[in-house]
Amino acid sequence: SDYEASSRAHKCGIGIGVGYVHFGEVQPDRSIDILEYAYLDVGFHPEEGDTVLPSEIDLTLRNDNLGDNSFDTIEIYSNVGTDVYIHYFEDRSNVPEGDSPFGNITDSRLWIRGLPSGSLHPEEIAAIFTIMGEAPGSVNLPGEIPDRLSLMIAIKNFSADNSNNVDDPTLPLNPAQPPNTLLLIAGTSSIKEFNYASTFKRGGYEGDSSSMLVEIENVPRVIVIQGSFLLSSTGVSRVNFDNPNLNTIAQFFDNALLTVVEIVLDIGTILNGLPNAVVGTAGSTGGVIDIKCFNQVKQTLPSGERTSMEIDHMRFALASSPQPWLPGTDHILLSEDTDIAVVNGRIGPVDPLVPVAMSMSIGGISHVRHDFDPINEVRNMQLDGSAGGPLLIGHLKHDADDLSNAIKQSALVSNRPAQFNILQQAESLEYRASEPIGTITYGGQSGEQRNAIRLSGLPAEFTLVLGDTVGYVADGPMESIQVQMTNATTPLTMDGDHMRFWVNEDTAEASLSLKLSDITAMERLSPLIPGATGPEGNSEVRLVRSSSSPFSVSFEDASSYANPFLGLNGQVHFDPLPANISLVLPSDVDSEGLALPTFGEEEGIEGLSFFLGDLVDFGSVVNDFVHALTVNVGGDIGESENMSLGLDLFTGEAFNMTVDLRKGSNVEAEPDWMHGIGVEALEQTRIETNLSRMPTFTATSRGPMEDILRDGRIDASERVQALTIFQAINITAAEALVDAFEDGRVLQDELQGVNMTLLEEEGITLRDMRAWHLRAWLPSLPAGQIEIVYDFRMLAGVPTYEVDLIMSQWQPMYPQITVVANGLDGQDVELFIDGFDTEQPRNVQVNALFSTQENLTVPRVSVDMFYDAGVRLKSAHAIFIDHNALTRVEALVVGIPQSTDLAAVVGDVLVLDLDVPELYRDNGHSSDSLMIQQSRYVDGFWYPSTAFMRDLPGEMYLATEPDNRFDIRKQTAFQGMRTLDYSSNTDDMDLYLEAKGRAIEAKGDVLMLAEDLPTRFVLELTDDFGMRVESSGSGVKKVYVRQTDVPATPGVTIERVEVVGQNLKGATIHIYSGPGEYPLIVIDDITDGRLVATAQAFVQPGLVEPWLYPIFGEFEVEGRAVLLDAQFTGIIPTASSVGVNGIVTDLSLVGTLTGEFVETRHVMVVDPISSGIASGLAMIFG
Repeated sequence: SDYEASSRAHKCGIGIGVGYVHFGEVQPDRSIDILEYAYLDVGFHPEEGDTVLPSEIDLTLRNDNLGDNSFDTIEIYSNVGTDVYIHYFEDRSNVPEGDSPFGNITDSRLWIRGLPSGSLHPEEIAAIFTIMGEAPGSVNLPGEIPDRLSLMIAIKNFSADNSNNVDDPTLPLNPAQPPNTLLLIAGTSSIKEFNYASTFKRGGYEGDSSSMLVEIENVPRVIVIQGSFLLSSTGVSRVNFDNPNLNTIAQFFDNALLTVVEIVLDIGTILNGLPNAVVGTAGSTGGVIDIKCFNQVKQTLPSGERTSMEIDHMRFALASSPQPWLPGTDHILLSEDTDIAVVNGRIGPVDPLVPVAMSMSIGGISHVRHDFDPINEVRNMQLDGSAGGPLLIGHLKHDADDLSNAIKQSALVSNRPAQFNILQQAESLEYRASEPIGTITYGGQSGEQRNAIRLSGLPAEFTLVLGDTVGYVADGPMESIQVQMTNATTPLTMDGDHMRFWVNEDTAEASLSLKLSDITAMERLSPLIPGATGPEGNSEVRLVRSSSSPFSVSFEDASSYANPFLGLNGQVHFDPLPANISLVLPSDVDSEGLALPTFGEEEGIEGLSFFLGDLVDFGSVVNDFVHALTVNVGGDIGESENMSLGLDLFTGEAFNMTVDLRKGSNVEAEPDWMHGIGVEALEQTRIETNLSRMPTFTATSRGPMEDILRDGRIDASERVQALTIFQAINITAAEALVDAFEDGRVLQDELQGVNMTLLEEEGITLRDMRAWHLRAWLPSLPAGQIEIVYDFRMLAGVPTYEVDLIMSQWQPMYPQITVVANGLDGQDVELFIDGFDTEQPRNVQVNALFSTQENLTVPRVSVDMFYDAGVRLKSAHAIFIDHNALTRVEALVVGIPQSTDLAAVVGDVLVLDLDVPELYRDNGHSSDSLMIQQSRYVDGFWYPSTAFMRDLPGEMYLATEPDNRFDIRKQTAFQGMRTLDYSSNTDDMDLYLEAKGRAIEAKGDVLMLAEDLPTRFVLELTDDFGMRVESSGSGVKKVYVRQTDVPATPGVTIERVEVVGQNLKGATIHIYSGPGEYPLIVIDDITDGRLVATAQAFVQPGLVEPWLYPIFGEFEVEGRAVLLDAQFTGIIPTASSVGVNGIVTDLSLVGTLTGEFVETRHVMVVDPISSGIASGLAMIFG
């Protein structure tokens, strides 16, 4: 009936007390001060339901203070089970201790319910002493090893053990390779209940104290606690073996009593320092603590083998102030009381003994290990036992008893695995357990910041990665992850799998909501060089899931930005989201900023508390991180800035993707919804001011300037006012700056001669920015690989764009697809493709390299492309407009082969290099027809150059460009002529070329039509500056060439020159100057064909001959030239003819008679007298 009574009130028991009092000097009034005192009060009582006390009790307190001073033991033997109460009190507050001028007060109480009885096996007793380095026969062991032992408590400091210990690897720890410290409890049976409570007052001060509570139910027979921590001794010697004030007998009993007291005091000191020593292994100094529970110490005894045992339940509390407690729930709770950040100690303000309170309630544990290497930042945590129910891990940061405003966070684990291991490194955390966890629910609150994470169906093994790579990786899928991080008044979320981000910078609020299902891996890889151009500046986001499901993304930026180019809004919907995705995009944000809070320099539980206290604010860091990623994505531009975007994914099923995203608020045009992708972009240069360098730029002038630049431009009506403001604030390049802002985009050549460094020193920085609106509807994307890479680079000053597209097993919903992108880098692009196969899946591959060389008089657009569409396409239509270069390129292809390798240059030259694999040719041909046109906008008009082709060969090279060889000492008639080099595998392609002179920066306009071009056709300048026409086979079936509006010499303009030919194989033309500079025309190497040539010219006599100007002025007359043509075959004249402004010749008869063996020569000369008469008659009669 007295089982619950206190030891002193218990009616059945034996009490033993040992006390120690240290008196000071005798005062003059004969009083004596007590300097220090301590006592040990032990009570023995029957076990619950019993009335028997032990008839035999052996109690041995042992240490080796006179030897290595390395251990202390409590050895108990009892013939029957009993309950033991121990009360230890020590007051040393009036004497110095160590470096402190005052000692402490310790008050400890311990109930051991069910003290083991009987004796351990002799081999077990020997093993116990062996494991603590005092094997049988040890010379360091005071006394003898007991022959009977019920319970042994040993504390061993191996760092002070200088002996060679027995090498026995079969023990729980090998004494030959020991840790720093060992705490061992071994008994014949489990202890039913262990209840320890202690209060410690530093300097004896009530307000500077700590309390500890330990309650254990069914303590295992053997508990081995080992680690790298060190337990210091008291450093106080109370025993004097030669006290002259005592006689021999009194001195003997005094020393014996003091020896017992000293052992007790040493054990008390060690126990008081134990909690801080153990938890200190988690701090900056690092270390190891390992706790194991067994049924016996020795590997094998006659009764059986050594096996693990479990602690049924343990409750622990440690605090320096009243602490929160969670009764009835397995938990680990840390609480930091900011009210005791500093306490008033006896010698002034000091840090509290326990800066962070800890309470714990947990059961079913057989092994706990914690290992921390601070140098390599590796932390290893291990727990073994039985699978348990829910476990709550929490943290509170509160001020005294005010819990309503505390920073609160907790993680509730639905079921604790039997075994788990956590390995934390500087940038990763690996988790491995014996079984999956149902759910982990985390919640945290700090002021307005609230974080919530729910992990459902967590696999038994996974890895969390932080640092350059942020992510989660597991062998098996996680059922789902739900995340919400917000400081908003109303947190926002969505149904289903989603990611929703809302932000309002005006109110400093943000809300992030995320849900993903069946996750195997999720990672973000930081760019190699954050903010760098090209692929090295790209970050990569990877997502791997075990199955796909619909996924929605929503960005909502409710901020009121002064800069209209900022803020991302819109939605993306995947139906379903593919199981494997890799997304590559440029980023100047390094996820190093996402590193979890560190333990810092604080020790143990204190460091862990500060870590958790900072963790609740981690949600705001994540929101800031997401905002930094999205607020200006794709918004900074520049002529020297490289950019690379990529999408790489694989899925086992087709999916639909719908995108509607808008970055910025000033894009007025909206892209149309279409089967494909549409982008509208606005690019402008922003003026950013540094007011610290602009003292005269006051609000009076800032307001009007902001109004002027509200639309990003300075138009003609605003020019004077803007110029006045800039000049008033001493901007040296004011006029150039105002003029450059006429269209809103400042190009590099518009600020030539402007000192940009000086402009920045004057407080003005120019920043090119882009706002954009993207819409995409891509249904039935392929159930295979999709890889899209867009790469922009400046190569040798030339903007170069590369697009890679790979889609495996694509079966589109519609046969047509459209891509429209307007305003990107000052260019508009439109592409329409028709003819995709909607009946069965095909593999599609495209690689295209585009570049625009704008630094030429006539810009050149280059295309280098390889594609395989999986099927022959009907047509493709592309339009490319460059607003900066004022050019427009349009191409139309009808009947597109499945696969083609194409290189083309369009501008003042036209170069086409085409190769279609034999497998995909149609009777040796590639496309049915092709049209390419480039137009230049010059002086308010468009000037086009156009090429049409029909029956394109499967392999072709075509180049038409001006010859750049010049020599003023030679005949100049053909210098600078446009050459034509054509070769192919067919002889039936038709060609149409037309170019306005201003389009290609040439004299006059040119038109050429050719029917059935042979496999080889060349029009070129000879080495002696003649002109050669050469073709293979039977020559060109039909050809028509016209040149118009050609200024020949001052006063003479050739209105038109026309040539019609048939079956022309070749000719070489030279022009020689005869007497009076009259031309002599010689045409050689003619073998076959018909030729008709005609011309029309106008002459202004007053300009040709200046002395006639007073008579004719600028009068213009049509000139007539009489051409005499003599035809020779070999040296034999065969024909002659006369023509006015033209000539007709037929070479087919001679060619037929000679089998094209004999070549014909034409010698032509202009008759000046006849030409003058013909011109005069033309002037009179018209």
